[in-house]
Amino acid sequence: MRPHESHSERGEPVSHTALIGPYGAAAPAGTDSSPSPAPPRVGVVLSPRGAATVRDLLVAAGPDVRIVPLLRREVSAQWPGLTTLATRLFGEVFEVDAADPVVPGPPLAGVVTFGDAELELAAAIGRRLAVRHRDASPADKYVQRSTLAEAGLTRMGALPLSGPADLDTACDLLGLPFVVKPRRGAGGEDVTVVRTEERLRALQEFWPSDAYRFAEGFIHDASAQAGDWRADYVSVEVQSVAGRHDVITVFGKFPVYTRAGTVGQVSTTGDILPDGLGEETRRRVTALVLKAHEALGIGDGVSHTEVKLGADGPEIIEINCRVGGHLSRLLRRRSGFDMVRQALLITAGLPPQPLPEAGGERAVAGMFVPLATLDGTIASKVSPADLHAVGAVAVDEVARAGAARADSDGIACNVVLDHADLSELRYGAADFLDRVRTLFAADGVGQGDWTETMIARLTADPALAACTDAAAPASASVEAGV
Repeated sequence: MRPHESHSERGEPVSHTALIGPYGAAAPAGTDSSPSPAPPRVGVVLSPRGAATVRDLLVAAGPDVRIVPLLRREVSAQWPGLTTLATRLFGEVFEVDAADPVVPGPPLAGVVTFGDAELELAAAIGRRLAVRHRDASPADKYVQRSTLAEAGLTRMGALPLSGPADLDTACDLLGLPFVVKPRRGAGGEDVTVVRTEERLRALQEFWPSDAYRFAEGFIHDASAQAGDWRADYVSVEVQSVAGRHDVITVFGKFPVYTRAGTVGQVSTTGDILPDGLGEETRRRVTALVLKAHEALGIGDGVSHTEVKLGADGPEIIEINCRVGGHLSRLLRRRSGFDMVRQALLITAGLPPQPLPEAGGERAVAGMFVPLATLDGTIASKVSPADLHAVGAVAVDEVARAGAARADSDGIACNVVLDHADLSELRYGAADFLDRVRTLFAADGVGQGDWTETMIARLTADPALAACTDAAAPASASVEAGV
């Protein structure tokens, strides 16, 4: 995989190997060695499953922000490799505790995190130190739905769930289908669409002991557009500074996947730029999202909001109070804008980057190709070079032969595609998936699953689909075995 690249103010390439190491390296020969103001220190609560890796943070911070890595003690113990890498890149890592969130050293300018599980800790540290931070309470998705309902910004009812018995009450209140989801979470993890009584009983039977969930109404799909290959939901990325909320960009999506053999759990499969929306639809979507940010009082930083293009108009699915996962890589490739850097600058109290330009026709996509089952181990021997050879321009993850399928988060690979426009992306994605199902044939990819369905959708003739049932409906979900 190619390393990240950046350029100096004169446009000359800069090797990021020069950046890797503790802060405080000597200035290059020939430069002004007079003291300059120290960059603001920003505490970043690290997460092994966050939207930004430690390397992302290093590159995004540049010379303007000094990263102070913070790790919850139990996370540090469970993920020692994360501590080792962060220490190598930043020179030091501080373990913190929610009960006593103290950070030694000079004052911080602010505290931020890129992982949902650490939002409360980041807020607790910010409050304790009286520095810039984002309040974590709007991240509770039941609180979101309730607040949006009070503001007249949602039509969906919601009910907190204290245990599996409450599912019967939710069914009576909301009707079938309805959705059960964590009050905190990301990427569709542990989201279940309850469509039938049988699925309700299965969810009650396998209810986890540590579940902190709620139920909400199901957002019904808009009428399908013949031949459309994208999902019926998008995400809107927003920056918030001193009470002002601005849209950074809007991402289209590949349809989500409901894996056979689960109790209806949903998995996301990727993101697309440009979004492919009509101008009026985009205006309605972004206006709703900005009103929701105002109603919830979203604080300074960058947020990620998913919006369903529902039968009754746009409806917010959820707001995540941090940078969206796997998105900055696409926007950075297409326009040079780095959302991780924007979040750091805002937290540091520095002027944010100018918002990105529209970007023209160029189309980029991140794609997570799902495995059909989480049982067993990976049988296919596929390398990043193999994926580059069949059309990926970047490979961020690939399932390793012999590893447990569940350890790969249920995906065969996580890649980036880059084409001249959406039409070329569509058929490039179809060709890529056709080749990937050969590479991962031993693991059942492309055999009655999301990949097979997506190839059919991507290659359907729109003109033919307008007159026949050849195209799959433009639903946000491609379900298997349900």
